Amino acid sequence: MALAVNRRFPRLPAKQLALVAAFAAMCAIVGGGVAQVFSASLPLALVAGVAIGSLPAWLPLLRPGWAVSRCAEVVSFTLLIVIAVVVSAHGLLPALADAPVDLEAALPLLLMAPALYGTYLVLNRSASATSQASVSDRLAAALGGPPLVLTLALAVVVATCAVLLIRYVGLVHESWQSIATKFVERGIIPPLTLVLFFWGLLLLANKCWVLWRERRLLARSAGRGESALHSAHAQQLVASEVGDTDDFLQLMWRKSADFYVVPRYINWAIPILGFIGTVLGISLAAAGIQNIIGSRGGLADLSTELGQAIAPLGIAFDTTLIALSLSVFLMLLQTALQRWEDDILAEYESYVRSAARREG
Repeated sequence: MALAVNRRFPRLPAKQLALVAAFAAMCAIVGGGVAQVFSASLPLALVAGVAIGSLPAWLPLLRPGWAVSRCAEVVSFTLLIVIAVVVSAHGLLPALADAPVDLEAALPLLLMAPALYGTYLVLNRSASATSQASVSDRLAAALGGPPLVLTLALAVVVATCAVLLIRYVGLVHESWQSIATKFVERGIIPPLTLVLFFWGLLLLANKCWVLWRERRLLARSAGRGESALHSAHAQQLVASEVGDTDDFLQLMWRKSADFYVVPRYINWAIPILGFIGTVLGISLAAAGIQNIIGSRGGLADLSTELGQAIAPLGIAFDTTLIALSLSVFLMLLQTALQRWEDDILAEYESYVRSAARREG
């Protein structure tokens, strides 16, 4: 009987058990944070968090094709999206409405968001480095960047923290009140601009770290090491999955170019949001002035009504100022990173062609 149970539910290796234990602890913290935000039962939330965190342990037993690390990826991906929704609804929207925000209740969620993001990236990179990974997957791990939806969820959390911090500093220091007004009291467009800015910043930061790691591994010893580029090239030589050297290099450059599609869109969308805020502010101001002209009020009320009518012009100018400033900074980082990557890939292409000539 015991032998049959062991065959049906085999024991996990120690490394996977440690992963499941750490993951269950993180999920329990997330569950406790959600319970504090919604004033729910804390013990029940902790039990639910542990149960969700233990999914990578028993779900592969029911679905043999699923690995423990893959199940952990899916759970961390889902939890991070849940955190982004809860934090934005509990922190960002009340801050924009000038309502009180209980930051202590959401603090565990704010701390666990980057931990879950890092866990997913580590697990995803480990899966891409396995022997079953294709040449395209290995190149994507080295040049493709992090998952877009996952990074967007973290950007929402970071933008919420930034808005809350700006609001707090504006309340404490009067000299910063004008800056806080531009971000907090100008509608939803400045926070959306911050979300896009941090989304692009996180994408570029991850790409920078991956390129730095690849360059360091490539510089150790040509043709050896844990470099994803070397692994992909070696697999192409053995399995001829991509074809000749030119096809491999074309795939490498295409994977590199594919990453910059979304950052370019972000750098285009941020100024567009600023211009939308400009049009919205001018439209609201024009409507207010039109109401003044059509009213029959006296001259005594004209100055007050005129001040209220042109107040939306602050939306027009501040949203454009924020959007253009963030876009200029993000575009500078993207241009510098792309030049650095082009230099690294050009050097690696020269190495690959030299090696191909020597073997030929």
